[in-house]
Amino acid sequence: MTPTPHRRTLRAAAAIAVLAAVATTTACSSDDSGSADRSSSTFAEAPAAEGPADDGGVHDSGSTSDGLTADRDLADEAEAAGGMGADDGGPASPVAELDLTDAAIISTGWVELESDDVGTTRFDIRKIVDAHRGVVTEQETSTGEGGEVETTRMVIRIPSARFADAMAALEGTATLTDSSSSGQDVSSEVVDVEARVRAQRKSVARIEALLARAETIEQVVSIESQLATRQADLDALLSRQQWLADQTSLSTLTVYVQQPGEEDEEPAEEEDRAGFIGGLTDGWDSFVDALVVGGTVLGFVVPWLAAFALLGLPLWLALRRRTRRPAPTA
Repeated sequence: MTPTPHRRTLRAAAAIAVLAAVATTTACSSDDSGSADRSSSTFAEAPAAEGPADDGGVHDSGSTSDGLTADRDLADEAEAAGGMGADDGGPASPVAELDLTDAAIISTGWVELESDDVGTTRFDIRKIVDAHRGVVTEQETSTGEGGEVETTRMVIRIPSARFADAMAALEGTATLTDSSSSGQDVSSEVVDVEARVRAQRKSVARIEALLARAETIEQVVSIESQLATRQADLDALLSRQQWLADQTSLSTLTVYVQQPGEEDEEPAEEEDRAGFIGGLTDGWDSFVDALVVGGTVLGFVVPWLAAFALLGLPLWLALRRRTRRPAPTA
């Protein structure tokens, strides 16, 4: 039986529909395979990025080796972090970033005075110190037999900005016999210490961050050793910085007050003894001195003469009588 044209058309349409369905199925399969490949690749990359996973203990030796390597790497990282910004060439804060508007000067002074009333002068000095917002840190005072103040020594701390005015005022409280002052510029040292403190603080902060990441005892011990060393260096720098701040903000003045001496009266007396009157005075003084010496010698000899008279005179008389006895007659 010969197929009709209508049947041929239906067969052609059916064939086209089957081919379209096959093409659609193939495309979907390709998309699913690509998605699966991408998912597999993603899962494969995730463990590699996150680190070694637990695979049932098949690679125990490899995991131990990796842990030791991690310990060494973390310890080396802590040592490197501690070295950064330290004294041995680490990146410290640039000195140019620090701005010192005023020079840092350590000022010291010495004032020596003479006064007939040392106690009153000492009171005047304390008033000057209070007026310049200073403080007396040390004081030594000596008194005579009647309780009168003979000498006093005072160590005063005055704000550095008032140093010159305070010293001038102290020099005018009594008769000035000696005065001196000196200043030491430590501006560069102040800048250097401040830069080192900043760098050392950053170094300590980095090591503390590494300590927080430590997971094993070996890592903790190694990092804590580095942290203790850097913290000790930071404490030393802070102590030096505090000392410099104290010395530059407050100057030191030492004041010594004493009663006038009598050295100037002796040369005047020697000048008065020149000439005839002076020679007569010196001769009389020497005569009196000779009498004093003679009296002293006589006083020393008299006890010996008395002892000789008491003991030697009876003995001498006895010997004399024996020599005067007449010889017996035959």
